[in-house]
Amino acid sequence: MVDEAKAPTPSPGHPQDALRPKRLSPRRKQMILQVIAGMAILVCGIVIGSGATFMRLKHRIIRDRRPPLGAIVEDIRTRYGLTEEQTRQVEEILGKSRETMRTLFEEFRQKTEAEFQQLSTAMKEILSPEQYERWENDFKARRGPGPGRFGPGKPGPGRHGPGEPGPGGPEGGRFGRRRSRFPEPNSPVE
Repeated sequence: MVDEAKAPTPSPGHPQDALRPKRLSPRRKQMILQVIAGMAILVCGIVIGSGATFMRLKHRIIRDRRPPLGAIVEDIRTRYGLTEEQTRQVEEILGKSRETMRTLFEEFRQKTEAEFQQLSTAMKEILSPEQYERWENDFKARRGPGPGRFGPGKPGPGRHGPGEPGPGGPEGGRFGRRRSRFPEPNSPVE
């Protein structure tokens, strides 16, 4: 006879089978862990790659490299001890000047583009198709962003950055020490 103290084991099609956790084989566990680790590495790579791309191309994304108008006005206000009325007038003048400059630069850009088109058309009439294609590629390379005639990241003649000889560099170059755009307050005018 069947011992009544023992509970009968449910048959394979019994509803309690669905409630029992299924055991995974060690090989299956290892494969799942590898997939999870691979996905984590992929996500980290995407995050790092997009961050590096943003850092590399932020100058193209953020077009206006000028400091905000408010920061310039605040700098002038603190350097020269302006009153509230003077600060308001300076902000108004600088705002108008900035808009005028933006308009002038846009007009200049449009005229420059038109001149480049005329140059390209004239060169196309003079050169053979093969010569023109080579010239056009060279012209675009010189004109576009990226490495130019002086190599990647190297300024052209007359452009000196921090850490380079010349105005603004550590030695001051042959032109002497570069002066700030705004003199320090209470400093003698040179």
